[in-house]
Amino acid sequence: MKDRVRLGVVGAGNIAVKHLEALQGLAGAGVVGIASRTRAKAEALAARFAIPCVADDLDGLLREARPDGLLILVSAANIGAVTRQAMACGLPLFIEKPAGLTPTESAELARLAGERGVRSMVGYNRRYYSVFHQGLEVIRRHGPLLGLLIEGHERIDAVRATGRHPQAVLDGWIYANATHTIDLLRFFGGEVDEMHCLTHRRREPFGDQFAAIMNFDSGALGEYSAHWLSPGGWRVMLSGQGVTVEFKPLEAGVWIDAKGQRHEIAPSEEDRRCKPGFHGQMAAFCRLVRGEDPGWPAQDLAGAHRTMLLAGRMADAVTDRTLGATA
Repeated sequence: MKDRVRLGVVGAGNIAVKHLEALQGLAGAGVVGIASRTRAKAEALAARFAIPCVADDLDGLLREARPDGLLILVSAANIGAVTRQAMACGLPLFIEKPAGLTPTESAELARLAGERGVRSMVGYNRRYYSVFHQGLEVIRRHGPLLGLLIEGHERIDAVRATGRHPQAVLDGWIYANATHTIDLLRFFGGEVDEMHCLTHRRREPFGDQFAAIMNFDSGALGEYSAHWLSPGGWRVMLSGQGVTVEFKPLEAGVWIDAKGQRHEIAPSEEDRRCKPGFHGQMAAFCRLVRGEDPGWPAQDLAGAHRTMLLAGRMADAVTDRTLGATA
């Protein structure tokens, strides 16, 4: 077992900065090289985070830095192609979400990883929120999780107005970004046994209004709603035996006891120091690189594909409501 894992980074955008900040405070891990299509960005991050090797491409990174594992931190539009290329090296891969832009693409990536024996982990960082784990512990102290409500509203008009994303990513926003909250259904509730969806499409090709109810294999009941054309944020509510836990915003929580008293759930020091969830997520990936079990709630490409399938079921339930939409 390696005492210190050597990591290579592919991508030098804003999300790479957040991962590098988390890795700075993680003992037993070091970034030995970085590659990006824009070399100037890679050089800037190398200087900022003391990364010894800057390469022009993935092949150069592998040859010059000789990492033990790779972080694929490229844009959603490129994640599939870069992940397929990286699988050829056989190293453990950390792949930022989404694992492809469609369930078909995520299925292909999961299949390739299985065939080639590539160990993988997909970056849904909210699985590692310290407040979520504390909230689940509160629920479990009183009994099983009975119910789960998630609101996953997306400000799609504001996203389109930024001009930052290509059309394919915008049109597939339910996979590119909304899977953050859809994945939380499986994180909190377990696998979905039964699901019924109502979905409207007023402007967006895969829908912009979603309402779903479901049964989980844990025995809990779940609800998911998202109204992309209306102001609102993300919310999670957990219902237990004589206790309720709520997160809004998701980074902070409260639990309410049987007498109606409210108790704060505070984030960990690591989640205050860097982007929430990133420290725990990187610690789990380092365990994977060492050949250890990363433990729950880590999920590989096959697990991430199951989240994509849930999103696909919502998209497939779309009913056209364009005539009633307001321009």
